Amino acid sequence: MTERLYFRDSALTTFAGRVVQHREGSDGPEIRLDRTAFYPTSGGQPHDTGTIDGIPVRNVWDEDGVVWHRVDRAPEREEIEGVIDWPRRFDHMQQHSGQHLLSAGFARVLDAPTVSFHLGTDDSTIDLTLPALEWDAAHAVEAVVNRVIWENRPVEILFVDESAIHQLPLRRPPKVGGTIRVVRMGEFDTVACGGTHVERTGAVGLLKIVRIERYKGGTRVGFKCGGRALADFQSMLRTVQDASVDLSIHPGDLRAAVGRLQDDLKETRRALGAAEAALIAVEAERLWSEAPERDGVRWVVTHVDDRSYAQARILASSLAAHPRTVALIAVADPKGVRLVCERGKDLPEVDAATTLKRAAERLGGRAGGLPHLAQGGAPEPVAATVLAVLRTAAASE
Repeated sequence: MTERLYFRDSALTTFAGRVVQHREGSDGPEIRLDRTAFYPTSGGQPHDTGTIDGIPVRNVWDEDGVVWHRVDRAPEREEIEGVIDWPRRFDHMQQHSGQHLLSAGFARVLDAPTVSFHLGTDDSTIDLTLPALEWDAAHAVEAVVNRVIWENRPVEILFVDESAIHQLPLRRPPKVGGTIRVVRMGEFDTVACGGTHVERTGAVGLLKIVRIERYKGGTRVGFKCGGRALADFQSMLRTVQDASVDLSIHPGDLRAAVGRLQDDLKETRRALGAAEAALIAVEAERLWSEAPERDGVRWVVTHVDDRSYAQARILASSLAAHPRTVALIAVADPKGVRLVCERGKDLPEVDAATTLKRAAERLGGRAGGLPHLAQGGAPEPVAATVLAVLRTAAASE
């Protein structure tokens, strides 16, 4: 069993140890020490990084009570000095201690236990048994938690035999036996935990809930503490300030300004849609008047480069609204070409799906649909080739 120095002192950044075993792993050298301050990945908290005799430590994990360290190369001596990456360690301490407080807050305020915790690189999450959570309720919990943080309550590390663990007001039953490590944050929270934590709640700085989402029948809450919460606020403030400058308004008026912009955008889109529809109608009339008529059927075959596929669909429908008319249209696409064939309801003898499928297959593509409307695509990008195939398909009807 490895002696875990972080159990008693999470602020320990340097330590002396001895290499007791080394081996070659799939990702490089791995060493085991008699004692270590490196925290291994467990309990939702990622591993520490740092150096052993100046050699970078890339990964740390637990194997049946033994802590292994993945290093770039094996140390040359048996007696080593380890150095913890303090900014990473302290960040993890802030997030993990904040999680204890947040979970206790949800248990106290909303009677909602935490079922899992994950400390991520951006934000951290807890999963609650709550089927739903409103932001007002989350803010109430957040306020309670931050008050405990600012009261700067002591964070104590206790080692308790399992026979006496029932004497403590644990938030949840421990998952281990024997001597159990317990983290107590004043009278607010007491829970068994093997992670690294701050010495007083004030070191968490601030806890901010940043997202709420449904997850597996419960609720997932994302949060940030300390330095992460500060960086998040600075980023959001910078965004608000930049937007305010761009719009020449006071930051407090940003929401109303965005609402006005959304209304303007809706009106602009409505007007643009009407203009496009009118333009497409004019184009449809031109194409229809220029299209040849054969056996009482007018076939409109065209390739458009300056239209979207959605606009090509509207154009086909506009053409098919004319008496005894079939529209066979190709539109340029990043992957080649997209195809649509639509015929009027007064032409039951023409099968749009069969016509378009025949053309698409000749172009190395596929098509399908209904007798009056079919869609497809092909990798052929050359407009002239596509048009020739479409005209051949129309002529064969």
